[in-house]
Amino acid sequence: MMQYVKLTRAHNRVAFDCGVESLNHFLKSVAREEADRDLGVTYVATRDGVSIEGYYTLASYSVQGEVFPPASRFSATRAIPVILLGKLAVDASLHGKGFGAQLLFQALYDCQRVADIVDALENAIPFYKKYGFLPLTDDEAHLYLTLKTIRRMQLRPTYETQ
Repeated sequence: MMQYVKLTRAHNRVAFDCGVESLNHFLKSVAREEADRDLGVTYVATRDGVSIEGYYTLASYSVQGEVFPPASRFSATRAIPVILLGKLAVDASLHGKGFGAQLLFQALYDCQRVADIVDALENAIPFYKKYGFLPLTDDEAHLYLTLKTIRRMQLRPTYETQ
């Protein structure tokens, strides 16, 4: 059974390879340091408590209201607090098997109390748009999904979480 837990030193980060060097490097060299400094929390998907089959990182963030599209109805005069989905990666052995969507839904489930912003890699933008994310006006790769939209998804974990 898949578990979604905070990254610890017990997890085998060295063996993880998603095929994108910047995402591999983040998990192997940066994620633990960011967690230790309270800059973000990385959650890993693991079946055995050691191997990592995917991960995502959540961090506090704010976005100036003026970069949301006018239809979003966010105030253009203030910063909007959000949770940043800063990283999301799936081990290459699971590519094309729907695990990316499962990982995204787990991250969204974890964020149901606030709006969510994604800073997506360019080739990942269509993946997020497929699930209803919309671009901000400052950068096509900055995508958002409102809490209202997340709640409409009626997400429930179908696997063990800790």
